[in-house]
Amino acid sequence: MDDSEIKKFYKNNKSYCSMPFKEIYGDNAGRYKLCCHAKPMTWKYTTTNTVPFKFFFSPEMEQIRNKMLQGEKLDACKVCYKLEESGSESYRTDKYRKKYGVDIEPRGIGLKLRINGTFCNLGCYMCHPYNSSTRRNELKKVFGNPMAKYTHAGDQAYESKPLSYREWNDTVDDIINNIDKVAYMNITGGEPLQLPGHWKLLDRIPDEHAKHITLSYDTNLTELRWKKWSIFDYVDKFKELKLGVSCDHYGIKEEWIRYPIDIKKFEANLVEAKPLIKQLNCTVSLLNVFDLNEIWDYYWNKFRIKTTFANIVRGPEFLSIRNLHQKDKDMILEKYKDYKDFSYIEHELKLPKKAELIRMKNYNDKLSDNRTWPGANRKFDWRELWSEFNDR
Repeated sequence: MDDSEIKKFYKNNKSYCSMPFKEIYGDNAGRYKLCCHAKPMTWKYTTTNTVPFKFFFSPEMEQIRNKMLQGEKLDACKVCYKLEESGSESYRTDKYRKKYGVDIEPRGIGLKLRINGTFCNLGCYMCHPYNSSTRRNELKKVFGNPMAKYTHAGDQAYESKPLSYREWNDTVDDIINNIDKVAYMNITGGEPLQLPGHWKLLDRIPDEHAKHITLSYDTNLTELRWKKWSIFDYVDKFKELKLGVSCDHYGIKEEWIRYPIDIKKFEANLVEAKPLIKQLNCTVSLLNVFDLNEIWDYYWNKFRIKTTFANIVRGPEFLSIRNLHQKDKDMILEKYKDYKDFSYIEHELKLPKKAELIRMKNYNDKLSDNRTWPGANRKFDWRELWSEFNDR
């Protein structure tokens, strides 16, 4: 299909998405999902009891693909349907359509499997605890509970479910046995560049297959090397190697949001790894939504690296920009209306409040002030950095 035919297909078919035909996604809670944005499915398959390709070619997944081709909407895909109902592009009609087009057969499969553990050296203030060991440790230290309910969307606490040594080996064996079907691998974590299992997986992929695979990362870029391994050693092995770098502000505000990041080392890594960096991925929350222009300008002017704003904090819900006062929402809607990624910001701003700003303030106070809350790690006061919230 050409571009016009693909657009027409998506316009007429309100269910089809390329991801169930193109990608195997498993999260750190042990769940296989249709994509990273989809709601969890109620089925027997988990990353601990079923290897990836057995799940992907299961009768249940075949049924889902058939339903999509017939235009039948799925409960798991409500995130996209709601975006479309509001008049916005959704992930299926924007990101995935442009990247993958339309395919009615599962081939050129991508892997986005969180199988290598949840170790991460950062505890980003909005991160799901099951994705970061440092985040869990901070929540336990400050609040006494590493899976505190108020840190999750919908007040649900999903625990991480790491693979056992046997389960990990079975999964890797399955990937290698089906490596001829793999077109790309998106490596995430935890912090993937500091997970030993990820390096071992890369080393097991035969060179003749690696040269046909695009390797991409979601990384905090705080380290480019781990023990004997270096990311630069794999550039020539794979068809392409790309880094998507998580970055939510700059300077001291970045230090607070992504504590305990070393800003000087991070920026030095930006320079060293620049040829591999696809983009910076900023996750939009209450603590950066007023500064998106400045964030974009900072990284473009200093490093000539572009920043995207397609990721939106939806959980924990009290950190969502939907909770701003209406006058602030109106100002932001006008300020960023020409942004490429604006539809996702616009949709979130048009949703009704879920929580008062005082919940965000109280939460940040406890993370920030180790004089009042002895368990707090972030040794400086967030209210001094974000003074705009003092009168909101």
